Amino acid sequence: MTPWTTKQDSILRELGHLGAAAVAAAILRECGVRRSVRSVECRASRIHASLRVQQVCPECGVVGWRLNRQSGLCTNWTEILRLNEARAFNEILEAEREAASDAGAIEALKRENAMVRKRNSRTCKKYGLPTMRERQRGGGDDGGAA
Repeated sequence: MTPWTTKQDSILRELGHLGAAAVAAAILRECGVRRSVRSVECRASRIHASLRVQQVCPECGVVGWRLNRQSGLCTNWTEILRLNEARAFNEILEAEREAASDAGAIEALKRENAMVRKRNSRTCKKYGLPTMRERQRGGGDDGGAA
């Protein structure tokens, strides 16, 4: 039976939130001493160290906070994630608003619309066809058939 060292005790206290099996593996890795899961549990009981498995935030490493199921992060990092998503969406909205309020593009569309309407009007007058307004009212001479 090998006595416990202060280094092994500190590993037990630091990594106790991962469980007894993880602590035993860490002691073997760090100190080169093989400890059984049962011996880790007994030593934790003696030195009043918790072996309760607790969640760890993958971003900040905080132990014991409840993690969000969807993001898998603590409350702080979940809010940071949401804020970043909101900022990105705001940038998309601003770009769309800028594109929609482009005065030059709107004027070009209005000119093209006027040009097409005038061409249609001239075609209707030249061939005696009912105009769009007459077709919508249903008052065309031949109902649109040529």
